[in-house]
Amino acid sequence: MRMPVFILIATFLAATSACGDDTAAIKKLIVEIDAGIKTNKARMLRILVINTDVAAATLEQEKARTGLSFGELYVAHSLALACRKKFDQIVALKSRGNSWAKIAEMH
Repeated sequence: MRMPVFILIATFLAATSACGDDTAAIKKLIVEIDAGIKTNKARMLRILVINTDVAAATLEQEKARTGLSFGELYVAHSLALACRKKFDQIVALKSRGNSWAKIAEMH
């Protein structure tokens, strides 16, 4: 299980540290997480819990409340943690039409 966790973190860091708006890389990460959820939801939720330090039940509630996919929840929580912002602040920026890459660049 350590390897997928490392891959998620490495992919996200590479996507957000690249110059310019690397929307495609972040979208790819989101797609991969969402595909993993469809394949083995329990396993992927455990990985997301480890990486975000957010309980699975909370992730489920946030998904229902925000309409974000699990991949998007991962990105939002990762950005919130990296920026020292609240999850809801990051989601608000996204709901205003900012791309995930733009939000990362702004902070």
